[in-house]
Amino acid sequence: MKARLLTLAIVATGIVVGGSPIHAQDATGLAPAVTATGTTLAAAASGIATPDPAAQIEELARLFRAGDLAALAQASIPPSQWQHIRAAWDLERREPITDAERVRFAEKFARITAPDAVDRIMAEVEPKLEEARPQVPGAMLMGFGAMHMAIASPDSDLTDAQRTALEAALPGLQRWAGATDFLDAATLRDALTLLVDAVRRSGVQNLDQLRALSFDELLRRGGGVLAAAKDAVQLYGVDVDAIADSVRVEVLENDGETARVRTTVTVFGAPVFGEHDLVLVDGRWYGKQAVVQWSHDDADTDTAGENEPVEG
Repeated sequence: MKARLLTLAIVATGIVVGGSPIHAQDATGLAPAVTATGTTLAAAASGIATPDPAAQIEELARLFRAGDLAALAQASIPPSQWQHIRAAWDLERREPITDAERVRFAEKFARITAPDAVDRIMAEVEPKLEEARPQVPGAMLMGFGAMHMAIASPDSDLTDAQRTALEAALPGLQRWAGATDFLDAATLRDALTLLVDAVRRSGVQNLDQLRALSFDELLRRGGGVLAAAKDAVQLYGVDVDAIADSVRVEVLENDGETARVRTTVTVFGAPVFGEHDLVLVDGRWYGKQAVVQWSHDDADTDTAGENEPVEG
């Protein structure tokens, strides 16, 4: 339970613009977005403006670009789910901490915060990097070969649009992979140093300090780790902020309750796009699959509550 809640809190940035749940809020003041098409006559006649899915997705990209983890997380989760997570975190904070839990946390946390943390990690990893180096050329050859086969084969699961997008991105992807030494120990050390320093700057040194943080403060401090992760990835030639800046959205369908959008990002100099189904819930747009999953989670929670013994 503790690990799950902490993961929900800090890794709420499991928000990838193309496939994440989409939050729709008041678009006033946002940058111009692609105009939605196909809005129903009923919605128009009611005088109630249907939120623009494109504006909401582009706002997610801007929040990611700004490194605002708290706003990004909240913008990706329905209000009811958001309140549930906050309440669960507050409930967890009120539970007494055992000495055994303190020891386990201290042991794990010391691996990434101790003065010699990077040296210790590198001592473990560096021999494995050298062991893997002879296998890299063959692995890359097989990987790109599989991509070419997926593009060429009519039996692959790719849609025509996905096939076109992958074909456009593949040359740049191959150039990047060929020019990047993923097993370079010095680069890995620099990346680890960025991440370890960010965790240290969070100010959390033990489980008691972590549990003392409010949910909002936890996410605020997690923003520093997100920024460090961006810098670490850039050491390998991937500018995720530039990718976020390149996000473009076209609304293909919008009937006021469901929508279908095409998101396009520029990766390695080529446009990569995907199409996504959205559902409007309480004035916000979310990914269809995410809504289904949340419904299942709520049903499981209700069932668990019904099965709990009633005291007295």
